[in-house]
Parts: sequence; C-alpha cells; structure tokens
Amino acid sequence: MRTELRRKERAMKTSREMELLLERAPVGRLAVTTPDGPYIVAVNYLFFNGSLYFHSGLAGRKVDALRADPRVCFMVDEIGPQVLWKQGCGISQVYQSVVCFGKAEFVEGQAEKREILEKMVQKYVPTSYPFSPLKDQNVKKTAVIRIAIESMSGKENALSPAHTVINNPSPEMG
Repeated sequence: MRTELRRKERAMKTSREMELLLERAPVGRLAVTTPDGPYIVAVNYLFFNGSLYFHSGLAGRKVDALRADPRVCFMVDEIGPQVLWKQGCGISQVYQSVVCFGKAEFVEGQAEKREILEKMVQKYVPTSYPFSPLKDQNVKKTAVIRIAIESMSGKENALSPAHTVINNPSPEMG
C-alpha cells in the first residue's frame, strides 16, 4: 500500500515521532472492508512492541470483516489550534497524524490476551484507581486483535512563527 506523502515538507521526520503519537493518542480509527463497502470505527487501542492491539466482542460487523479480509488501515491524529497565515486560503490547522496499513490477526492464547488487556487497562485507567485483576471468563469472551504494521506514514502541520493562533482546541499542542 502506498504511504508516501505528496507534500514531503509535511512528513514527520522520524519513525520515533510516529511511534510517540501512536503511544499517546487515546483513540484510533480502524478501517476495514465489508461486502457493503468500507467501514470505519473508532477504537481504544494499544501500541506495543511495534504492533497495534484493540479489543472487541467475539462477533459483529468489525469481527466479520476482519475474518473475511484481514487487510486494514488504522489512523490516529492529534489536533492543535486553527491558525492564520499568509499562504493558501489564509487559514490552516495545526495537527499530527499517523496512518498505518497492515494485517489483523486474532490473538488466540489466553495468556497473551490477558497481557494485552492488562496493558490496555494501564494505558486508560489512572494508576491511583484501584483495579481488580481481569476475570478469566471476561478474557475468554473478549477478542483481542493485533495489527501487524506493514507500512506507516506520519504527517504534521507544526505551529510556527508564521502562524497566528485563532482557536486552540488542544492546549498541549499549541
């Protein structure tokens, strides 16, 4: 799958920059192919050891699509302020985004499923919150899917001195 950017000046400079965004973004968008056409869904996920993981019920549209065709596209983004500048139409958006292409595979081993689910809990639940160990029956009735990333690209429009901020929806980026 083609992942080269047309606008090379917007490319994220290193793979580590892309990995950092994959590590910190809270939600990703998973795109799959169904018999009715493309389907995209927002998922909580984990970037771990170079792969993406998410969990799901054992049945449903997403699971059916992944079993029929494991090819996926996965995207995360982080939106910064809207800005004025002297190029194009005079307004732009500060952002970072990463698009990954790969193949999905269902994690079958209960020990690996538990490990990934526990790491997902650690990502989303504050350490100060008491969390009980996962119950075996809950692990068994949860699908854990790994996306083996085959290619990825990162794009950004970084805040610069040429920009005048007009709206700042994400203070951590601006």
